[in-house]
Amino acid sequence: MTDVVTRPADSADESAASEPRVEWAAAEPKKRSPKKYWLGIGIPAVAVVIAGGIAFVGTTFTAPGVSALGTDLGMMNVADIEQTIADGVANSTITVAVEGETKTFTGDELGLGVDAAAAAQSIKDTHRLWQVGEWNPGAIDADVTIDEAVTSSALSDAFADQYVDPVNAQITFADGSYTVVPDEIGSGIDASALAASVAEQLARANPVQALASGETLLAAGDAPSISVNAKITEIEALLTADEAKQTASKLNAAIDGVTFTLDGDTVDEVPAEKVASWLDVSVTDDGEVDVAPDTKGIQAYADALPAKVDRESVDSDVIVDGAGNVLKTEKEGLDGYKVSSTKGAADAIAEQLASLEPASFAMAGEKVAHESTERFRRAVVSKSDGHSYFYESVNGGEEKLVNSMPMALGTPGHDTQVGEYSVYGQLTTQNMGSCDAEGNYVPGGRFDYCTANVPYVTYFNGDQGFHGTYWHNTFGQGAYMSHGCVNLREGDAEWVYRFLQVGSPVSVRA
Repeated sequence: MTDVVTRPADSADESAASEPRVEWAAAEPKKRSPKKYWLGIGIPAVAVVIAGGIAFVGTTFTAPGVSALGTDLGMMNVADIEQTIADGVANSTITVAVEGETKTFTGDELGLGVDAAAAAQSIKDTHRLWQVGEWNPGAIDADVTIDEAVTSSALSDAFADQYVDPVNAQITFADGSYTVVPDEIGSGIDASALAASVAEQLARANPVQALASGETLLAAGDAPSISVNAKITEIEALLTADEAKQTASKLNAAIDGVTFTLDGDTVDEVPAEKVASWLDVSVTDDGEVDVAPDTKGIQAYADALPAKVDRESVDSDVIVDGAGNVLKTEKEGLDGYKVSSTKGAADAIAEQLASLEPASFAMAGEKVAHESTERFRRAVVSKSDGHSYFYESVNGGEEKLVNSMPMALGTPGHDTQVGEYSVYGQLTTQNMGSCDAEGNYVPGGRFDYCTANVPYVTYFNGDQGFHGTYWHNTFGQGAYMSHGCVNLREGDAEWVYRFLQVGSPVSVRA
């Protein structure tokens, strides 16, 4: 039987690039990629590619009947065996037929090789001249290799009309993201199938079969001659659209996540379009995606950040409830920043982008945390003296009375209810009573009145709350003019609307 095993081909050293870059090779082997096929050639107990023996005890010659690839190696020394095996493979004649057209190559031209030294060593160790029992031995295994890159090159040159080169997929940037231009399938000789066919033919060029059929073994210096039929097959691009899409997806994630930080805070997020302008993305003839960051452009952007990021801190001002929960932010607080250096930004960002990873760079400098002013506010409605009182404490300090105002309360039967409440809703204006959308009275409703456009309403207990009053001017101790609400002058109602927030406590006392 014949085994074909893939071994990576050697690659040439590449000179170091001046800027960070990454090369993304295609994930699957392509039909024209430089691969070597190791062909363990042999037919168990009957024929093997290389077989024989050599005597190394008392003589430098091999036993009679040692041969390989149909060539007699008997009575040779080790050096001659190695040379004969190597020459036999390199000089073997291989006729390739493709759709009626034939071309002849040497083994060397098709990339054939053999581990002749290992074969000679094996013969030396197992087939010595003095061991008569080892004369005319069976065959031993040896490895013949086919370098598919050489094979494909030779075949494409000889049968140029049979080849249509595939076109690699491309990666382009447009409309804010990387997209893929699909690959194009080519066609040509199936080098993998040809390799297997060559292996099969070489396996037949064995001494035991030759002797059994009455054929004459080749003399030393001669080489086997075989013929194979080649097939035309599709040749996949070295970079397919699916593979390119995976890389494009990584690129899009990378350009969408570049940030600069200071003292643990993200102080700048670079737009994806800007990051893309730093990258030169190309596809090589070998199907590798090459990503080369522009370090000068990155550093120029980083060097402009201090003017953008540096700022003084701004203290916040918030209104809270009794538990410290923020009810309203009067002024947003901002931390201050001072960048002292952006040194090394270009190299760090470029290295991460070259690895197709979202990049982040921590700038040197300091953060000045802002302070917060917390204001706790509450209202007291004192029915006995006809006034409402409003208190505030700052940052848990001493509570102070900040305002008081006269009011009118509910008439008998519509009493303003005593209790502890909190503001649950606020409106700048509202029609009260039985009103239609235009503020006109609707008979038969729940209420026997309609008051349109009541200003600045702050509810704290069901349908009872503070609001402005434009239809009377009676306020203070003993003023009972409402259906339960706390009537205030219009300007006072607006002040209450802005001073209290949903969640602020309201205490109604007798």
